[in-house]
Amino acid sequence: MNQARPPSGNARGFEMPTKRYIAGVLLVHGLNGARNDMVELADLLTEHGILVENMLLPGHGTHVNDMLAVGWPEWEIAVRKTLQTLKRRCDMVFLIGHSLGGALCLHTAANEVVAGVIAMCAPLNMQRWLLPAVRVVRHITPVVPTVREDIRDPAARKRHARGVYGWTPMAPVESMLNHLPQLRQELPRITAPTLIMTAVHDHVVPARDSREIYRLLGSQEKHLLILRRSYHVIMKDRDREEVYARTLAFIERHVARAKPRTGMLMKDAIARQIELHEFGGGLHS
Repeated sequence: MNQARPPSGNARGFEMPTKRYIAGVLLVHGLNGARNDMVELADLLTEHGILVENMLLPGHGTHVNDMLAVGWPEWEIAVRKTLQTLKRRCDMVFLIGHSLGGALCLHTAANEVVAGVIAMCAPLNMQRWLLPAVRVVRHITPVVPTVREDIRDPAARKRHARGVYGWTPMAPVESMLNHLPQLRQELPRITAPTLIMTAVHDHVVPARDSREIYRLLGSQEKHLLILRRSYHVIMKDRDREEVYARTLAFIERHVARAKPRTGMLMKDAIARQIELHEFGGGLHS
């Protein structure tokens, strides 16, 4: 059934709609990221009748210096507050995050009721030397130069280069790394259906982190999608179309199973569920 397109916070603040929706999605970008990182995925989900909030994490979207005073506690609170706003308008809410955003979504799912989680290239252990190195560098300089986004596709890298921070702040990086052990302890508490995505050639977050997240999850339904043509920023890279398709299929399958009480019917949800029901390639469950 074709429905009017719902409002979306794709590139701006959240807009309060007047009607209730079956499904809502909270998109959370990564460290040094912005709403533009998720805008294509947000547009796709919106076109399928899903209410989308593409949030901006505290400290982001302005100057790198604005990130120096914020970290995991501020980000965690912002994600949970935005989730509660979406819950007031939707029967079901899914969390989707990339990198730091994926870690925040998993943390939130361990402490809040959600319909499902998709974590893309989320960190868990990182490299052993990274935290000590960040602590040393932080005493020398508050920021270090950002070389470039970890995107394999040269055309995509060039297309998205304008939105990349020129500097990476050390204090927020340290804050994230300090909270990863807590996330590790929380993973067995997550019971919502979960899709973990990872890239074999990721130069930022080791693919083994996603495999470990998958292993530790308490969810009865969990999937691991391994991508082989992209680097870290998979939603902008060569595998982006597969990322979009898997994401949409995951959401629509669970919406179709739940049979929510009220709201909008998503366009062609049942047909697409049947078409994409069998996950192949690098997907494990």
